Amino acid sequence: MATNKLKVFCTPFCPKCNELLVYLNERKADYVSFDIDKDDRARKEIIKIVGNDDVESLDKLPIVVAGDKVLYGFDKKEIDKYLR
Repeated sequence: MATNKLKVFCTPFCPKCNELLVYLNERKADYVSFDIDKDDRARKEIIKIVGNDDVESLDKLPIVVAGDKVLYGFDKKEIDKYLR
């Protein structure tokens, strides 16, 4: 199931976020990443999407938005469903 560009919300101190970004680059995925520590607009956007402001919890990061689906953490099998 392919979709448009993925939106990846992460922080630089999150190991899973860094693993996901490496994986997406290896797969030549169409994505855009946002550092929610530095980008206030992206932080507000993901808070609105998930419905609360607990978005920096390491058990939730990275947060990936694929169309209308929100994915928490880094699960290769789940991510692969949204890659072309």
